[in-house]
Amino acid sequence: MKKEFDKKIFKEMILYVAERCADKPNFGSTHLNKILHYTDFFWYGHTGESLSGETYLCAKHGQVPKHFEEVRDELVREGFLAMVEKRCVDYVQKRPTVLKKIELTALSQEQREFIDTIIVWLVDHTAGYVSDQVAHEDLAWKYLNPGDEIPYETVFFRRKKNLSAGEIEAAQAFIEAYEEKLKERPLAAV
Repeated sequence: MKKEFDKKIFKEMILYVAERCADKPNFGSTHLNKILHYTDFFWYGHTGESLSGETYLCAKHGQVPKHFEEVRDELVREGFLAMVEKRCVDYVQKRPTVLKKIELTALSQEQREFIDTIIVWLVDHTAGYVSDQVAHEDLAWKYLNPGDEIPYETVFFRRKKNLSAGEIEAAQAFIEAYEEKLKERPLAAV
């Protein structure tokens, strides 16, 4: 179930990702958008509810958070974030850069660790690879037009191809390790 958009969580997601990717040379707005999208969608697949409740739209080069520009600009005005432009070979990279930290009160430790797995998966690739290869593996991409909302349920049928035996084994190992890690963590007081 998609929850209502939570701006505080979305802000924390942006700042957390930007801070974690500060030393990654390929990191820019394109990566940030992809990390936000896959975090929300895979969290939905994992828990049945998106993390931020953000609406994602289909765009020419991938998925775009509906409120991204509004929230990013608010973080810039508040002095938490700067958009640093860097000339690359044939484009200008817009790199979100954290200027001052905030205390993360909306994101749990488990949610931050989940975001970290998405970062590891995406951030070392170029923005072109992420847009062309990763984003276009989504089946929804084939059926949606630019500007269309991407339903969260598409996370359950994102791959065009069957998984190889090695991919299945790797996924099972990851899930088992993740579940073991959750068992070791004490439950939070309610």
